[in-house]
Amino acid sequence: MVGAAQVRDAIAAAFDDDLGPLQDTALHLYAFQRTFALRADKPVVIEIAGRPKSVLSTLSAASGVPYKVLNAMVDAEDGASSTETCMDAMNQGRDAINPAMLGDETNVVVFVGPSVATADATALVDALAHDTATPALTALFAVGGVDVSFLCGAIVQAASKQLVVVVDGYVAAAAALCARRLAPAATAHAIYVPSMPLSPLTAALAADGAVLCLPSLSRASIRGVDGLAMATLLHHAAHLVSTLGIASRDNKAEIHDAKVSSAMHVPYVDPTLPAPPELRIFLTSVMFLTRLPAYLVIPDLDHNVRELVPSFCYFPVIGWAVGGFAGLFFIVGCVLFDSTALAVIGSTFASVWLTGCFHEDGVADTFDSFGGGWSKNDILRIMKDSRLGTYGCTGLLLMTTLKFAALDQIASVSGTASVCTALVAAHVLGRYSSLFILQFFPYVEDERDPKGPLYNGIGNNLHLLTPARVHTATLFTAASMVLCLGLPLGLCVFSVGLLVSYLAGQYFAGFLGGVIGDCLGCANQVVEVVVYLCIIFVRTRGASVLV
Repeated sequence: MVGAAQVRDAIAAAFDDDLGPLQDTALHLYAFQRTFALRADKPVVIEIAGRPKSVLSTLSAASGVPYKVLNAMVDAEDGASSTETCMDAMNQGRDAINPAMLGDETNVVVFVGPSVATADATALVDALAHDTATPALTALFAVGGVDVSFLCGAIVQAASKQLVVVVDGYVAAAAALCARRLAPAATAHAIYVPSMPLSPLTAALAADGAVLCLPSLSRASIRGVDGLAMATLLHHAAHLVSTLGIASRDNKAEIHDAKVSSAMHVPYVDPTLPAPPELRIFLTSVMFLTRLPAYLVIPDLDHNVRELVPSFCYFPVIGWAVGGFAGLFFIVGCVLFDSTALAVIGSTFASVWLTGCFHEDGVADTFDSFGGGWSKNDILRIMKDSRLGTYGCTGLLLMTTLKFAALDQIASVSGTASVCTALVAAHVLGRYSSLFILQFFPYVEDERDPKGPLYNGIGNNLHLLTPARVHTATLFTAASMVLCLGLPLGLCVFSVGLLVSYLAGQYFAGFLGGVIGDCLGCANQVVEVVVYLCIIFVRTRGASVLV
């Protein structure tokens, strides 16, 4: 495997002497470029709070690098920060990283914060370095403060856009440490430039094993200078690596015998590793899609990506269980109350209880975000807002009403037994739609989501969902449609469901460049309703060839 030695040999062949910091920077930039398509020739400096404009203008003019000064415009009562104000500041920092602020060609963002350790930054560093059990987001909101939260959101957003991130100053480095814990996938290529000894911060950053910590590149005491020096080095290093013509290779981001940093970690599971036991994979699917206590069978069961991604092939099997459970409640409702309407409501209650409203939550979030968002950034921001808006409320109400009306109509047209088979068919095909969509559209990473590390792990490791698993799930789903609805109608419903799934994925990808978990949940519910409507259409419009 090509490593640091080849880079050094190429440099030695082109130059007569060791290039010092430039050589080390080139080595690490090469490591980044083996996984990330990074460029490093268009930097922008972003500083939190403000020094006099004259000082910034002088620095900008001397370096030729644009300077931007940002402040977190958050209202805090009595100057105190709270979870809400920190969240607002984090969102503002994230939203600040946009083309209007940075420019369309920017590929390096230098974040500059005060060099002197503040109380908030120190408390956050101590919490992250010594209390690893506390989630990073909890620590940030508890002790981080507004400025650190603002920078943390901005760093995560910049890194998720695969901009090279350079951090200078204690406060910015504290925010970077928190960003690293929140979004390891996005920040794997960040560069941290401490302008003074920052123990335990430097040690905590280095302990992650996936960040590059460089010593101060300048003896100047003016904060921002080290960051500018790093940006300049990156520019020259990028030119050097490009000139040497060293080939890049994907998913091998590792520099052997590099002087400064340990190997970078990429959240990618090697497919050649032994697969987990199949029982664990199946029970992970049960735990993921239902509220059944799968942990009673295997106590240490968790949403491990090595078990979660291959478990997608069992989604149609879970659909059988949920549909059968709902059908049982429908029959009980009919027997007890002699009312189709009450039985349909009872079956709906049963299914949402068993799944914990997992897919209905996706409907609400998707309607809210796509209804109220005008851009990818807006859509993702609204999607992760825990509050329910007008679009989400209306969409969920209409979707539930449509289900109720369709099932009631099936009972009127074909009898109560047909409702039970329709429920099973709809729940099976609805859950298969997630598996189907992921065969055509990428899973979008969203590091602003507190569950981002889990769900982004899905997108990075879809290779674990092997063709054999996909084909088995497809055959199982098609056979289920035929078993529940008969050969002609079953194949018709199966085909229409796949078409609707693909169109839904195409719609989501048109805005987001791929799909996300809430989109898959919404598609699940749409396909479920489409199954009911197909059954009604075929059985009421005289399509005798399919009956």
